[in-house]
Amino acid sequence: MMDLGRKLSLAGLLCAGLLGVVASGVASAQDAPVVAAPATPDAPVAAASAPPGATRASLEAAREHMEQGQARYQAGDFEAAIHEFEAAYAARSFSAFLYNAGVAAERLGQWSRAADFYERYLTGDPHSSDAADVRRNVDNLRTRALAEQPVQPIVTVTTTVEHHVVESGTETPTETTPTGTNPTETTPTGTTPTETTPTETTPTGTTPTGTTPTGTTPTVDGLAETTTQVMKSLLSVQTEPAGATVTLRRGDRVVATGPSPFAQTLDEGEYALSVEHPDYRTIGERVRVHAGKVYVVIVEMSQGHFLGYLQVVSDPPGANVFIDGSEQGVAGQTPFRSVVDTGTHHLTLERAGYAPEERDVEVDVGAELSLNVRLARVDYGRLRVVASQPHARVLVDGEEVGEVPYEGQVSPGSHEVEVEADGMKTFSADVTIERGQLTPMRVRLRPRPGRSAAWTTLILGVGSAGAGLYLGMRGTDLRDQLSAERDAGTLASDDPRILRGRLFYYGADVAYGLGALLGVFSIYYFLRDPLPDSDGRVLEPRDWALSPSFDRDGAGATLTGRF
Repeated sequence: MMDLGRKLSLAGLLCAGLLGVVASGVASAQDAPVVAAPATPDAPVAAASAPPGATRASLEAAREHMEQGQARYQAGDFEAAIHEFEAAYAARSFSAFLYNAGVAAERLGQWSRAADFYERYLTGDPHSSDAADVRRNVDNLRTRALAEQPVQPIVTVTTTVEHHVVESGTETPTETTPTGTNPTETTPTGTTPTETTPTETTPTGTTPTGTTPTGTTPTVDGLAETTTQVMKSLLSVQTEPAGATVTLRRGDRVVATGPSPFAQTLDEGEYALSVEHPDYRTIGERVRVHAGKVYVVIVEMSQGHFLGYLQVVSDPPGANVFIDGSEQGVAGQTPFRSVVDTGTHHLTLERAGYAPEERDVEVDVGAELSLNVRLARVDYGRLRVVASQPHARVLVDGEEVGEVPYEGQVSPGSHEVEVEADGMKTFSADVTIERGQLTPMRVRLRPRPGRSAAWTTLILGVGSAGAGLYLGMRGTDLRDQLSAERDAGTLASDDPRILRGRLFYYGADVAYGLGALLGVFSIYYFLRDPLPDSDGRVLEPRDWALSPSFDRDGAGATLTGRF
């Protein structure tokens, strides 16, 4: 397949005046004036030329009205279809719009109105191959319209004639007979009865019962029956470069030929289309034309390709479209519409949060292929965590999964997510992960309070308690010595060791009290927390935006995301 970027650039040139062509075949011609193929005696009705300053707006209007007219006709609302075909003709003067309006008028039984539309069609395309048939149909419609008009009352004229007998034996009327009346009979000589003569009139243009006007179908009750016609179709051929000779054949017969841009009104059937240019090789293709459609054929002469329209719509929109693999890069995003080579193509649709969809499609000549795809979500979700503390650890259900900023796949359902860092208070939250959606989480970690005062008071308290223990033990030893000497009767009442023992006991008591006080302060400092807890916010799940991009040589790929 030709390089897609160059092809899309070509499409921009070719489609400057081409607006929507839908799968039903509805489309519009190029913005430049349409050049109708030269009329030939056996050629179908040629499309009328577009007005010289036709704008994109007029093309779009004609296309939209044609679409609406076809829809209304199919729905059985023929009056609305007529109005839409008339509006399409007002936007762009393709005589096929008039013909189709005539078909709709016939379906309504409005014979005179249908005949008017067909006559306007013949005025625009007098040399069409079916002109004789259309003229006969117009005669039939006029006859039927006239026959169904109310019949005028029969006029009866009474004439009185008096006769006198003369000697010669001849009859001499005494009064003049009114112009246009004649006695129906005479009596023997000498008598002239008064007679009345009815005069009958026949409605103008009627055909006596039992006769059939030329070109009509069999009659019913003396009235010509018309046959509802099949709608006309339009074929437009655009070439790059312009000016190529377009030839349209049906069987061995040349239907029409002319330079591009080329437009032709066609009957339903299969046609052979060939395009010739002195600087390029001749290329051809077969085109199947259905009734009441508009076809646009685009030809790239330098590459020898026929191009067709491809339209892809996805639910939800915004999916990346890849045509025939990812080597060419992303062709566009849905809703997607572009020209591609006719034939079979492999399409891949990718959208973050949804499983890729792959389809094989066939693009036909002159018709737009429309593809509607419903995407299914993937069976996992994603969790994204950002925090105020760099390199904070992220744990999901107690298992460390990475550091912030973190984004990764998580199974759907409820999970406990923790964010922790050295010297900071841990944040924890219950997070529900949805299939195919991203759940963002933003965390602000607060520092833990300092414990130096707690440890200092604890150490001092332990030291005081140790000192008290030591003094108590010394006092106890001294007391034991003094007690032994007192029992032996050798202890003097003024022995200085008695005072020293008391001091040991007093010191021990003071040390124990100070140690207990410092222990209380140590516990307080350990429990005291003047700073707020870490906090965070779990945002609503959303579709994540991931944009894959591929190097032109296919050497690598990148994946980025945002929320």
